[in-house]
Amino acid sequence: MKVLFVTIAWPSTGERNLYSDLMEEFSIRGHDVFVAATFKDEEKADPSLSVENGISVLRISSGKIRKAAHLQKALSLLSLGRKLQKGIDTFFKDVRFDLIICPTPPITLSGMIKRLKKEHNAYFYLLLKDIWPQGSVDHKVFSKYSLPWLFFRFHEIRIYRLAESIGCMSPMGVEYLLSKNPFLSRDNVEVCPNCIRPANFIESSRPDAIRIKYNIPEDVCVFIFSGNLGIGHGLDFLVKAIHSLSDYPKAFFVIGGSGTHFRFLTDKVSELSLENVFLYRWMPAEDFRQILATSDVGLILLYRYSVPQFPSRLLSYLEYSKPVLCAVNKATDIGTIVEDTGCGKFVIHGDLEGFTETVRFFCENKTEREVMGVNARNLLMENYTVSHGYEIIMNHFI
Repeated sequence: MKVLFVTIAWPSTGERNLYSDLMEEFSIRGHDVFVAATFKDEEKADPSLSVENGISVLRISSGKIRKAAHLQKALSLLSLGRKLQKGIDTFFKDVRFDLIICPTPPITLSGMIKRLKKEHNAYFYLLLKDIWPQGSVDHKVFSKYSLPWLFFRFHEIRIYRLAESIGCMSPMGVEYLLSKNPFLSRDNVEVCPNCIRPANFIESSRPDAIRIKYNIPEDVCVFIFSGNLGIGHGLDFLVKAIHSLSDYPKAFFVIGGSGTHFRFLTDKVSELSLENVFLYRWMPAEDFRQILATSDVGLILLYRYSVPQFPSRLLSYLEYSKPVLCAVNKATDIGTIVEDTGCGKFVIHGDLEGFTETVRFFCENKTEREVMGVNARNLLMENYTVSHGYEIIMNHFI
């Protein structure tokens, strides 16, 4: 089978993410895989085609999408489908695709998907990672029934109608999608979760070395939150929690990544003179792996969303056998899944007393942390590996 994967989130050469892991699984299983993607960080370059781990990867310049002003991002998205279509027509002109897979965001590729489906008579599988335009409404970028909302809602409905199958990240995602789009059939919507190819780790002979390097206390319980630092996480709540725990010496927080709220964090850490937190924007990949390995608890924060979210950072915690503390809203089931499978605990985002009490629980109960860590790795192996994702999609062709 010839498979086309279309995304704006394909990793740079030599890196990996959940999409490259999934497509490598298709390739390993004997399919011819082609990827149409954008250059990372929107660098300006001519379209290029390369072969990476047996996969043909086409990259085009998308214009500014990530970390861009709303108008600039919208303009880039409007032209993205045309650019990708031109690249596919040029570099994959002799290929007839059997299966097209595309994750959201963006939804504005609906016109391109419609054309590709017609030209190739291909099956279209939509991986629903973000639900727009409701996400923008939640973040108050624009209001419901405004002109931007109507435009994006048109694309959203069209891409749903084009899909033979839609894979949501969790059961709550399935129910939300069906409740808001009654034209969809339950037979066409299913759970197809985030998935990765788990790595096997060799423990460092000096697990304390990375803590010494970054001045992280050796005798504390480390809570880590790393990745995109945006408005959807409600990071002011995390700052309040860290501040309230400043006189509790057993807890230490590591926060890192980039995003719109990194400056907010640096300002707050300085303003409050917080000494129980290490904040970083970037570190070498190997250092980050060691930081994650030496951390004790992974944090999930979700705020303001009215649509179900299931952050992929959860898989990193599970992969490294880390228990998870979720501070999330009622629109997601990630906290329930973590708690019901014995992988961690969850509180409602904004419950400061509940959050700090749970932090103390993790700090005081090492044995329970270790049991939850084992359960975390088991949950990953049972539900979130690329073999599971592959089989869910390919079941439609058996």
